[in-house]
Amino acid sequence: MDELTSFPIEEVAELLKVKSDVVNAEIETGSLEAFMIGGEWRITRKNLVDFISRGGSKPIIAKPEYRGAEETGVVRSAPFSFTWPNGKTEEYHEAYEGTANDGNMHFEVKIGVCERRAAGMNRKRVTVFLNGRPTVEFVGTDDFEESKKVASLVVLPNKKRLRPKQTLPNEYRSFDLVRYSSVVKGPRAATTMAVLCRIDDIDTIVAHAIIRANYRDRK
Repeated sequence: MDELTSFPIEEVAELLKVKSDVVNAEIETGSLEAFMIGGEWRITRKNLVDFISRGGSKPIIAKPEYRGAEETGVVRSAPFSFTWPNGKTEEYHEAYEGTANDGNMHFEVKIGVCERRAAGMNRKRVTVFLNGRPTVEFVGTDDFEESKKVASLVVLPNKKRLRPKQTLPNEYRSFDLVRYSSVVKGPRAATTMAVLCRIDDIDTIVAHAIIRANYRDRK
């Protein structure tokens, strides 16, 4: 049972001679396994030993494994419209289309860009359709005019959103993730985690959509 002895973040930080924030970061990226009880992270002796034995932090991959738009040929296309289940038709004045393959499945990709109200203001909205089905949406950040960045919520296979400090899924280790409400501020802005990228980063936008599609189709 000794290997099941657990420690709070502060004790692990003291043992490793680092700040508690560093330990938190290792948990968030999934490098250091932990479990939560009573709203606090705990690390077992076994998980700590495994972390040290592996050599510590997992390497950060520079870009998503999905190779992206250049390979798939996602290019600018004609504007189009889409009618949502509630009967509302949305006009996409800017559009892209092409194909993508994640090694297991082939996807017909269509991307539409429009403006829609969110978190108290009109914002850019990017909708990604895979095989004709709307799969993910990105929303323009508060500083979009300067940064040209958009954010999209991370939804796990259990259909719940990824929370701050929750173990990061392997598929998202190479993405830039932020708390959604830190970049999209306003009424009803989610406080969970989101993918952040430039609106012209088709690579990342499509990669995120493919991950969501694979999560959605898990049995």
